[in-house]
Amino acid sequence: MRDKLTIFNAFLHDVATGTWIGTLVLLTVLHAEARKPEWLLAGALVPGLERKFLLLTWASLATIALTGVFRMLSWKAFGWTGDVERDRIRLLKIKHALLGVVFAAGTAWQVALVYG
Repeated sequence: MRDKLTIFNAFLHDVATGTWIGTLVLLTVLHAEARKPEWLLAGALVPGLERKFLLLTWASLATIALTGVFRMLSWKAFGWTGDVERDRIRLLKIKHALLGVVFAAGTAWQVALVYG
């Protein structure tokens, strides 16, 4: 049962990450398109849509963080040992440091698009 929950948690983590990236792309395109003349009639809908998708972004980021904690606690379930364990942990730290910067920048970008 624990293995199935670990796999499901990893799945949720990856889906939430994809959802966050998708909302970033959507908000960026929506924001750019809404300034075009052909969007004049639909322009009033854009701020509401942006706020709704920003809420989806916050939910995705919360899911990423929560499932990431569970992934961190269950990493030994994969049987890493010795050099593989040491190198894997080092790479995971580097990856998450870089992703932390990307998530912070992306979230700031989304907030600026919606509220800026």
